[in-house]
Amino acid sequence: MKEGEEVTLRLADSVVHESVLVLKYGPNFIAELTGLNKSKRKFDVVIVDSTESGFLFSAEHLIEASQLAKSLLEVQGALVFVKHDKAAALVKESPVGYLSFHVFESFSAVYDYSSTMAKHIQQAMGQGIELNKESGDLSEQVLMTIIPVLTMFGIKLKGGSEGTKRRNKVLAAIDNYTPLSSIAQRLSQQLSFDEMLEELRGMEKIGAIYPIFPKIPFLVHHFRNSRPFKLKDYLVEARMLTREQLDDIIATMQNSKSAQRLSMGSLCVAKGLISARQLEIALQDQAFFGQVRDTEKNKFRITPEPETRVQSLIGHLGTTEPAGVLQNLNTNRCHGVLSVEHRDRSFRALFEQGKLVCAKQGRLRGNAAVTEFVSVWQEGVYVFIERQPPPDLADDANKVTRPLDKLLLDSALCADNIEANWKKFPKGVKSSLEKIADTGNLLGSQLMDPQENVPLSAEEMELMRRIWKMCDGLSTIDELIRKLGDITTLQGAMAIGRLLHYGLIKSPETELGGPLSKFRAIIAALSQRIGIDRSEALLRIALRESMGYSAVARVFSIGANCEIGAEIAAAKTAGLSLSMMVKALEDWQVKYIEHVSQEVDKTTLRDIVYRVYQGK
Repeated sequence: MKEGEEVTLRLADSVVHESVLVLKYGPNFIAELTGLNKSKRKFDVVIVDSTESGFLFSAEHLIEASQLAKSLLEVQGALVFVKHDKAAALVKESPVGYLSFHVFESFSAVYDYSSTMAKHIQQAMGQGIELNKESGDLSEQVLMTIIPVLTMFGIKLKGGSEGTKRRNKVLAAIDNYTPLSSIAQRLSQQLSFDEMLEELRGMEKIGAIYPIFPKIPFLVHHFRNSRPFKLKDYLVEARMLTREQLDDIIATMQNSKSAQRLSMGSLCVAKGLISARQLEIALQDQAFFGQVRDTEKNKFRITPEPETRVQSLIGHLGTTEPAGVLQNLNTNRCHGVLSVEHRDRSFRALFEQGKLVCAKQGRLRGNAAVTEFVSVWQEGVYVFIERQPPPDLADDANKVTRPLDKLLLDSALCADNIEANWKKFPKGVKSSLEKIADTGNLLGSQLMDPQENVPLSAEEMELMRRIWKMCDGLSTIDELIRKLGDITTLQGAMAIGRLLHYGLIKSPETELGGPLSKFRAIIAALSQRIGIDRSEALLRIALRESMGYSAVARVFSIGANCEIGAEIAAAKTAGLSLSMMVKALEDWQVKYIEHVSQEVDKTTLRDIVYRVYQGK
């Protein structure tokens, strides 16, 4: 995407033009931002490609960038630093330049915060960034529990007939007490789900309903991380109050006599900023999403109206086992959709009168998805809501064909077999694996199952070959299995156990962190003698001489204070192995020491290197 290219998105009945700029992080990054700032142009999203440098830039650069972002961004615009697997963003929250800082551990988290931002990142970074539509499913589940409330302007619109036919249908369905799940069901014969959301966004934009979409990432974040929140934070993040209005409310409360002092919510209603019904819903959201305790197994929320009675269930795995969640829904004859998320994993299941009928986890479907969920998942947040299932979940390919009790028994056996395999490795599922050369062409011949002593099937042999090729010493076992995507953890564990038995893989005795930390210590000691600037210059010369402009060279980076780093995600993308990385790092270190030896006494240099390697 070129600088200044216009990206057009359709929102409600209007077309909004968003300016999206893509920069690459480098030595001239701040100068580029300064030049853009002088042009007086504002952007909605500025994406900074940090895949080569990682997040090793100095705090000074971040502070300078944040100051420039205040005038460079539109309100709600974002300056986003992007790596292969993570992102961080500075978001301009108000016209006066108030900024908030967000760290996203995965692109699923970016999607939860803003699907538009996530799509911009994908467009800018190309196919290296994968966004799964399911990553936003938890947000959609939370959205479906939300009750839209009409403003005074919305009530006037509902009483008239000035709106479009489609908007009038949505207005007629909003009664300030019915959740979106029931509204969607009522309108399902007249509007699609996306059309309904489009109308709601348009109504939110013109002030016909109190904002609902801005608060979804806020609620998901606090629910996912078990963090309580205050009403004032909710009102600001939901964009029902501006920060200036909040400051005015707080000042009014502080200046009031204690006997006459109203609560914040009551004062907001008294000033006409929100309605009493919206305050009631805000307090319900706070109790439901923002006060999760470790001792709680789950929470229920039921709408009071019998006609639109909808049950929602939320909770955290850890306090409740996956099998317990499924059994609970089965016993209570629940009807609706269960969504469970942990980082970049998502499990979804459809229940009909308590019967588990469909399930999906990534590319795993039906029975396999259920056994994977029950046997492997230990953490995550779940939301169940009575609603119509999404078409992709209700697909025949996701059908569960075995009874739940049988699947739970299978899952318990799977968990035992998986655990037995992981005990063979020093760090269990977090162990890294590196392939050993197949000099005897074992993978091209017929092998026997070491446990059952029967010939392995063609599918089992093919899976062994696939995993063997991916063992680079940089990826952990769980990363390998999740990267494959189309196999269960049990299938991966059995294949890895067989590869270990036949001597085709090993768990490396050393990791990149060891050589990297020693090199850093040598650089720090020598920089004190020759100066930071000179040391950085010699590092760059040594890097170029030892690796040239190869793929492995682009994986390593040098920070402002001679802080060297390695972008593991970039190394995996480039198809590098641990052995290649360690060898390249050692060659770089040798070249650096050679150059420094011309400026530092050789005896002193030898003593520094000796002390570092002896840990003194």
